[in-house]
Amino acid sequence: MMIFSFEDGIPECIESDEQSQLAISSQRYKDGAHSLQWDYSERAFLKITGHIGYRPFQEGAKSQARDSFAVWIYNPRPIQDKLTFQFGRNDGEQVDCGFDFRLNFQGWRTAWVAFDRDMEGTPHPEMDCLIIRGPKNAGAGTLYMDQMLLCTPIDPRFHTRDVQAPFVNLRADAAANAHWLSLYAFKQLERKLPIPDDIEPDQVENHRRMDERFEAYFLKKRSVTAEDMQRIERKFVSFEISFKGDTISGRPVELPFFDHFPGADKDRLKALANSVQLQEYTRLMMDIAVCYRSTDQMEWKQQLKAMFIDLIDYLEDQGWAYGSSQGTVHHFGYNFRNYYPAAFLMRDVLRQEERIDRTQRTMYWFSGAGRIHTPLEEVEGNVDIFNTTLHGMFASLLMLDETPYKVRELTAFKLWLSQSLLPARGLRAAYKVDGSAYHHVNHYPAYAVGGFLGVTPVMYFTSGTDYRITQEAHETVRKALLAMRLYSNKYEWLVSLSARHPTGKWALELEPFEYMALSGTPDGTQEIDEEVAAAYLRLLMPGHQTVTGERLETLGIAPEIDPNGHWTMNYAALAIHRRSSWLAGVRGHSRYLWANETYVSANLYGRYISHGHLQIMSQGDPINNEDSGYHHDGWDWNRWPGTTTIHKPISELRSDVRNVDTFSGFEEMLISDETYAGGLHLEGSNGMFAMKLHENPKYEGTHRARKSFFFFDNRIICLGSDIENENTAYSTQTTLFQNHLVDTSDPIYWNSEEAIRAFPYSRDLELDNSVWMLDNKGNGFYIPTGQTIMLSKKVQYSKHQATDADTAGNFTAAWLDHGAAPKGRGYEYTMVVQTDSSRMEQFHDAMLTPEKAAYTVLRKDRSAHVVYDRASQTTAYALFEADESVNIGHVTAVDTPCMVMIREEDDQLILSAVDPDLRLYEGVEPDQYDEHGQQVEVSLYSRSWVHAESIRHILRIKLKGCWTRPEEDNYIRVVECGTESTLIELTCKDAIPLELTLRKVIY
Repeated sequence: MMIFSFEDGIPECIESDEQSQLAISSQRYKDGAHSLQWDYSERAFLKITGHIGYRPFQEGAKSQARDSFAVWIYNPRPIQDKLTFQFGRNDGEQVDCGFDFRLNFQGWRTAWVAFDRDMEGTPHPEMDCLIIRGPKNAGAGTLYMDQMLLCTPIDPRFHTRDVQAPFVNLRADAAANAHWLSLYAFKQLERKLPIPDDIEPDQVENHRRMDERFEAYFLKKRSVTAEDMQRIERKFVSFEISFKGDTISGRPVELPFFDHFPGADKDRLKALANSVQLQEYTRLMMDIAVCYRSTDQMEWKQQLKAMFIDLIDYLEDQGWAYGSSQGTVHHFGYNFRNYYPAAFLMRDVLRQEERIDRTQRTMYWFSGAGRIHTPLEEVEGNVDIFNTTLHGMFASLLMLDETPYKVRELTAFKLWLSQSLLPARGLRAAYKVDGSAYHHVNHYPAYAVGGFLGVTPVMYFTSGTDYRITQEAHETVRKALLAMRLYSNKYEWLVSLSARHPTGKWALELEPFEYMALSGTPDGTQEIDEEVAAAYLRLLMPGHQTVTGERLETLGIAPEIDPNGHWTMNYAALAIHRRSSWLAGVRGHSRYLWANETYVSANLYGRYISHGHLQIMSQGDPINNEDSGYHHDGWDWNRWPGTTTIHKPISELRSDVRNVDTFSGFEEMLISDETYAGGLHLEGSNGMFAMKLHENPKYEGTHRARKSFFFFDNRIICLGSDIENENTAYSTQTTLFQNHLVDTSDPIYWNSEEAIRAFPYSRDLELDNSVWMLDNKGNGFYIPTGQTIMLSKKVQYSKHQATDADTAGNFTAAWLDHGAAPKGRGYEYTMVVQTDSSRMEQFHDAMLTPEKAAYTVLRKDRSAHVVYDRASQTTAYALFEADESVNIGHVTAVDTPCMVMIREEDDQLILSAVDPDLRLYEGVEPDQYDEHGQQVEVSLYSRSWVHAESIRHILRIKLKGCWTRPEEDNYIRVVECGTESTLIELTCKDAIPLELTLRKVIY
């Protein structure tokens, strides 16, 4: 592989035309301390001879990387001309492929160009010559080149087009990472919104008000000390920025990824580059800006001002400038976000030093602010953007002069942001009608937190102005934020929502609740949103005072009580059940929603994490995952509570992560082929969850089960049927609990009020009679007869989910064993949350008498799981198939797999129902199956239906007796009412539960 860094002179393989001069320069460089200086005249050229190294992409290769050319070019003055790169054979006589590179810039620019996708012509494996043809009509001049890689493999998702190379990776503008890479496309968008004739005084006042709020948010003044100045000076000096005449030089400023460096040479090239990471650089800019605005010492202010201007100028020279994409800008928002507020806080200085226009253009470009002119029907929200660049977009508009143009841009921003926050169709980001917050085509709280941290302050900045977001947008993000405090307890969320980071430590942030409360009500009539304010006050740590908290309490707002009820989030395949201060949550997956997210160094053993994972969060102060039983070290990754899995050795459970196609990286996001997975709630109090479990054939395609969970107050009835697979080597098991033991003598109970404190301890039993248990976290279990149960307290040995390091821990666990290669097996058990041994014994004894039993299983087979709860007088139906002869309770037939809950009260029925199928597409996708009809692994990013609207479907339920509904709407209607039966139709969409009340007709 030919890599030129020009540290050892001019390579013999490089020559120029007779009029050109080549030299090695120490004035400019992107790695090492030298570059190639080319003093050219008209129609000049450079020739590089030697095997280019291009190889066509091989389908089926483990890596999807494509051979690419990469180079850095420094142009001392912008010219309206171009360089032409020609790759070929026979000393350049045969040109196979090439591209043009525009020279209308000053400073450093780069190009990453894939041979077989981005270049004109057809690359050839035998190419042995590169000719670089200089500007044709620009006269004499000088260019510098450095870090030239003739052929290097680069992930095809990452090449980013810009003003210099607008032809690169055109497909990225419609890809999953378009929000990062489409800066050039955003620049090209037509500005359809007209510029008003004038700017009104109230608009100027709105701008001033937003300026003040934005500044107050970022400017946390502090007492600046001599130590602060010394610290800043040391950091600044470490960047080695220096001037020689008009020449500015220093250490290169780069993103941390270096995707263009070949793996075998990456460490050497990174060391040679000796670059400053962009995040470190912009963090210093923000530090300087805050200190400058905080100190009154004029000498220090002058020093800080001079350093800031040098940093701004050098960053521009390095190519962090309008129109440049640095080869790639994927994930750059995390590294650049300090730049925007730093520049805003120093706007008066930038204006004085005549750099404000240039800086504003750079802010506008890198924040992708041009996206505000996207046609609204094409707008898609994205929490990456909300988290990392939304404030930059807003700052770039606030920095504009007070003109009608600024009004137009801020108005476009309002419309774009409002559209971004509306409920998104399909699996698009960012928010759903049920409160799910989306990233990576699934509900993803870890990313949602950052999105809320970005969006809610902007909602506050614009509240009370003409630029506040629309009511529907406000309501949507508000619902998603409030949902986060439902599936979290108190701060950490359910482990099943961890995606690729199953640490159990991820948690919500308070700031979004604060700024959502301060943004007022969605309709704009109230300055404070009291419901959100009450949630904020509950989430404040006891004894922790904030300015906002004191203000809210002064207004008479009290902390909310712990949420109680049941919530359904079917775009997350999640059911949430809360009583008192505890939370129970169960999660599944489907043909739309992945079962796990695994990267090459994250969640390596998490394939079962949403196979019906039922978790109770009830312990700790505040309540948290670890105190409630989850502990990473020693965790048996086979045993997520509630799941039915094939219990494998840890070595066989490890994921085989692949780069499936060019739409994705090295990641695993496995889906099922089943559409039935989701939940239902009744009157916001009780609920259920059910799924058809079918593991992806990448691992165990024969593994199936029908699973259901019914939630009534503190009782959770768990049923399974039709458990089957062909794995004869390992047993299939349903886990009741797996809890960490802080103390090995922590008691558990088995059918007796006498505690089991022994360690280690194990017990296996084929049940001739029903039994009860109590785990070490105060949760009870009732297990009916006829099942095989196993209980243990022991040291467990496992692997670290990210590093593969050995781990160990003390745990207690219980599970039902279904044997190897089960066929038609099932289970039944009930959890009683937060109870004690005495009450569990009473519960068990009551279950022995039908008239006293807390619940009755009315049916448990392939077609249906049906349960009646005595205390609430509710019958809940998990109807896995359309069934013309249900004939249980009030339901006689359904024409669609669905879930139904019915509570009878006097002469009326309160009924809730849902079609859990998200219905993003009908039928099957042929390319998801091989020639044997086996489902194959695909990237969800390659599926067109992830952007599809949920298809409406009419669900028909036939009820026993004659029932009527006082009022009808567009979604629910009674179509037939006879003396013996009633037919109702529910128009279902987005797997949203529909609830209605029916009155009995008495003849």
